[in-house]
Formats: sequence, C-alpha cells, structure tokens
Amino acid sequence: MSTTHTPLQLETTRLESGLRLEYAEYGHPDGETLVFLHGITDSWFSFSRLLPLLDATRYRAYALSQRGHGDSDRPESGYSMDDFAADVVGFMDALHVTRATLVGHSMGSVVARRVAATYPDRVDRLVLVGS
Repeated sequence: MSTTHTPLQLETTRLESGLRLEYAEYGHPDGETLVFLHGITDSWFSFSRLLPLLDATRYRAYALSQRGHGDSDRPESGYSMDDFAADVVGFMDALHVTRATLVGHSMGSVVARRVAATYPDRVDRLVLVGS
C-alpha cells in the first residue's frame, strides 16, 4: 500500500433508498475501513478531532451524519434502529464497502450493534463507546 492518502473531506452520497447522507472521509483508499456512528443530536463532526489522528496509511475512515442529523436528509418518518442500521448498510453499498469495523458512540453504538446483528457478514469488528 502506498502512503498517499486523502485529507479530511466532507462529502454526500445518495443511498439506493433515495436518502442523502453527509459524511466525512479520511485516510488511504485501500486502507482498512472504519465507519463512525455518532450519538443522538450529533453529526459526523463529533469525530472531527479524532479522524486526523488515525494512521492515514492504514485506515480509510468514514464518519456519517445519520438521517435527521447534521446536513443529512430529515425524512418525516423512518427513525427506528432498523432504519438507521439499513442506512449504514446502504451507505456501505453506495461506497462499495463490503465489510467494515463499526465505531459507535452512544446511540451510534445501538445502531452499530443492530447492523452487526442484522447484517453480520458486513461487520468485521465493533467498537462501542458510551453504549
């Protein structure tokens, strides 16, 4: 793997469901994938100071703003843990990520656990903070 990496970038993607999610991206395109999931009322920004501390030659990190948070879409309904978990998998599909380590904080921990329980083939590891 080369040492070339992407600096912290703010992006958006549209899921197959039509939902648009905002996310921050950092690290090496071929690195081990990490997906960070924030707590309620927060956004990708809760990980803004952490992402640049990661080894950018080893990891490819994505920090989502989940539905209803940050600058992501705010649909009128669809706020169950199953909906949030499906969004994570839809996000991974949109970015062609087969498997990832999920890092969840607070509500993000509940979402990460739901992804692991419902879609175990998509999760390498779970890191649960303040769950």
